[in-house]
Amino acid sequence: MAKGRHPNRSHFSSNLMRKILISAMTALGLAACATAATERKQELLGEIHIKGNEPFPIVMLETEAHSSWELVGVPLDQARSLTGHQVKVQGTVIRAPGPGVWLPSVRVDQMSIGQR
Repeated sequence: MAKGRHPNRSHFSSNLMRKILISAMTALGLAACATAATERKQELLGEIHIKGNEPFPIVMLETEAHSSWELVGVPLDQARSLTGHQVKVQGTVIRAPGPGVWLPSVRVDQMSIGQR
């Protein structure tokens, strides 16, 4: 046996790697469950606006309380035809408002036109 080498070192390393791998897989599984559990539906009322320039325009909704939301999944042509109109949007929150969030966003499932 070489001087300074522990006879069970390879066994120790494989056990350590196994424990690390199991811990990482458990953490990933818990994170996936937590993400699915935090998805929530949102209904918003407001006016459609398009901000920014090509090639990166952003379809937005400004509520009566003057909060802005990015509307994900609304085709740009449809948004242009609705600019300035009041709409009701139903969808799933992608990025919720809160500290450090510049622009909350919602993935639009359904949108209906209100009055101008």
